[in-house]
Amino acid sequence: MMDPDRLPPTSAGGRRRRPRLALGLALLSVVGAVALAVPGTASAAPDSGAVDGAVPASVGEPATTPAPDTVSVNAVGIDLCAQVGYAAGFRGSPLVTAVAVAMAESSCNPSAVGSNGPTAGCPYGSLDRGLWQINNCYHPTVTDACAYDAQCNANAAYNISSGGSNWQPWSTYNSGVYANHLSAAQAAVNRLGGGTPGGVTGTILASPWLNVRAGPSTTSAVVGYTYYGSTVTISCYTFGEYVGGGYWPSSTWDRITDPATGATGFAADTWINTTQDVKSMVPSC
Repeated sequence: MMDPDRLPPTSAGGRRRRPRLALGLALLSVVGAVALAVPGTASAAPDSGAVDGAVPASVGEPATTPAPDTVSVNAVGIDLCAQVGYAAGFRGSPLVTAVAVAMAESSCNPSAVGSNGPTAGCPYGSLDRGLWQINNCYHPTVTDACAYDAQCNANAAYNISSGGSNWQPWSTYNSGVYANHLSAAQAAVNRLGGGTPGGVTGTILASPWLNVRAGPSTTSAVVGYTYYGSTVTISCYTFGEYVGGGYWPSSTWDRITDPATGATGFAADTWINTTQDVKSMVPSC
């Protein structure tokens, strides 16, 4: 029996496996660059930007977003917000709230922008920018390049919200509009998997099968099998033996569970397709 831990990228049957979908920060930066050229509009802001003495993150009503085709990443809309929110550090319920707030603020479009009239401390008006509509007057250290970059915007939202513990700076949180998106946000977090104990999902690329092992090496005991095209749950990652075959050779190994075969153990990450680098989606084992 051949050991799929070391199989070449093409299956024994000659089928070519699909490449990994990557959510790269460089690509998200391109999205941000496009966004600057296609602004949207929003209704005017209220006269005062302060909320119980807090510095606002966003001021105006939900933004009107540009056309969806300005976003050219593998995940768009609410799933994009879930991915970058998780990568920023949001977990559990705060991640769900973060996604719901972003949906209310921008419809989870990284190129969204809202134009506001004069507010306290911003006599010439201001702009709410990107996924979490970070205001350029109240948060000038968040540059346009950052605000229109999905991951950088999420990082800023994480800092402004004190890690998801304070959403008062967002107008749609205070108005309660965000609550309309909680169910959809929870579904997006469930699809991502990273916000829940179950982990994220991945697709097996090795054909016809992949060994599931007791440890992160090809010499560890085989404890089960998972087959080409199977969807497995990844609970954590670790580093072990370097595996040179597959699509992204590395020493990263994923702890997986295949619900179809019942196998639980370690498999080389090089044979598992995920929407982004697994190390940004699940904790280390």
